[in-house]
Amino acid sequence: MKKLAGIILLTGFCNIATAQVIIALLFGEKLNTGKVEFGLVVAPALTDISNIESDKRNGLNLGLYFNIRPDKKFFLHIEGTAKGSFGAKGIIPYSTGNDTLDHLFAGGSVERKIKAFGLPVMGRYAITPKFFVDAGIQTDMMLKAKDIFTAKVNGNELEYTTKISDQVPLLDFGLLAGLHYKFSKDRRSMGIGVRYFQGLTDVLKPTPGTQVNVAWQLVISIPVGTGKANGTNAAEKQPSK
Repeated sequence: MKKLAGIILLTGFCNIATAQVIIALLFGEKLNTGKVEFGLVVAPALTDISNIESDKRNGLNLGLYFNIRPDKKFFLHIEGTAKGSFGAKGIIPYSTGNDTLDHLFAGGSVERKIKAFGLPVMGRYAITPKFFVDAGIQTDMMLKAKDIFTAKVNGNELEYTTKISDQVPLLDFGLLAGLHYKFSKDRRSMGIGVRYFQGLTDVLKPTPGTQVNVAWQLVISIPVGTGKANGTNAAEKQPSK
């Protein structure tokens, strides 16, 4: 009970991503069994938005993952991404509704930042004991979005930020595909992979046409508590005297 109370207290004072790390560290050994692999996911990303003139921006995704029956050749991989990142940079400035601001930022650019909570659900197939192919779907709940206008005027850097959360949909749906590599033949080991996300939802409602989120991710999976779990499983396999 004391441990549970501590988790609730920490969750209340920390952001969701930090709380996920704490939960993983506290319960990783209990959640990692022969039928389930549990751990942390850290995924640096290059994100963009289709059908607008823009450049890719750097982002970072942080969350937890579960592999259901990782001992099988084909199994289920589920993630909960508390810190999800989408958006683009290098967007041509648009009208803010203020003539003075429009004049100041006319020669600048806009960076669009979208934060989301994601739920990727994929099937993972073992090509070899260490190489896997992933494919599935992802649902994202948009938490907040903002545009950051920047420009250099008379040698001075100017910045203006406006919230656009009311212009993006609450939910975003997309498709996932990727490759993953485990550093050991033991399925409950650290891994690294590359993944592509193709959004299906128009994420800019007021803008004509269809603009969707796209992203390339470098996915690093870090199992938690597998050492003790492996020791327990090995002990269970020893014949009784």
